[in-house]
Amino acid sequence: MSPNVSVIVRTRNSAATLPATLSSLRSQTVPVRVVVVDSGSTDATVSIARDDADQLVQVPGESFSYGGALNTGAEAAPGPVQGSLSSHTVLPRPDWVEIALSHLDAGAVAVCGGDVDGGGRPLRAPLSADAEYLSRHRYWGFTNTASLWRADVRSAHPFDETLVASEDQEWSWRVVADGGVLVVDPRLTVSGSHRRTAGLKAYHQRMVREIRALEHLRPLAHYPLWQGVADWVRSEPVDPFVSRVRPFGRTRLLDIAARWDAGRQQRHGKVPQPRTRHRASSGNGEVRADV
Repeated sequence: MSPNVSVIVRTRNSAATLPATLSSLRSQTVPVRVVVVDSGSTDATVSIARDDADQLVQVPGESFSYGGALNTGAEAAPGPVQGSLSSHTVLPRPDWVEIALSHLDAGAVAVCGGDVDGGGRPLRAPLSADAEYLSRHRYWGFTNTASLWRADVRSAHPFDETLVASEDQEWSWRVVADGGVLVVDPRLTVSGSHRRTAGLKAYHQRMVREIRALEHLRPLAHYPLWQGVADWVRSEPVDPFVSRVRPFGRTRLLDIAARWDAGRQQRHGKVPQPRTRHRASSGNGEVRADV
């Protein structure tokens, strides 16, 4: 019998980390079907996926978008429950999928981990967020670093393929506006350290893309330099994109630099560029998608 849960792993030159990612999925207490969506890897990623995943989807790198890769994988994946896991991280516990499924069974439409609530306070227990909660905490919430969602909800509300980043948060706004409830459970929190492993420049560029993608949909207030300095020293920064880590720290400084740079790009009229949609055709467990 095919597993009821399909997890989509987006890859590009992920050979160094993909085996551990797939191993964490194979070690779950609930059987999982693993669908790898690769966007033009030139290392051993595709070979690893062919050997260790249940299904391989290949899309042209030039047409990649985060939302597009998820939609392509979801359309190829069977089962009533789907999800996403970064190819640079691992599920921290063998009952991760089992816990997430319990929230879906209780009525949630999507589940992910998180260690703080919408106000930046430590999260000690699962939090159910509806449209009213997300309206008060406009830039907090869902992440596809590790997540599960109901397949019928994704089908009714596909991920936005035109966004260059933050497709997960934008998607959560729409599904809760349609009456759904998102659950964030601290037991399901995964490491986000992979965001910094590519170096400071890449981390900065990624943060700017994510802020700009959300800013394009929900405009942010101007972020002057003086506010950045104030947020660097505050115990609780004002801006939602500045992390609640210790004041004067490097991580917070990187967040502030990205937030300021995103605002600068907005003032100069730079608009995040959409990507081209790609589609897939199924066949024998391996799928190749073309523009």
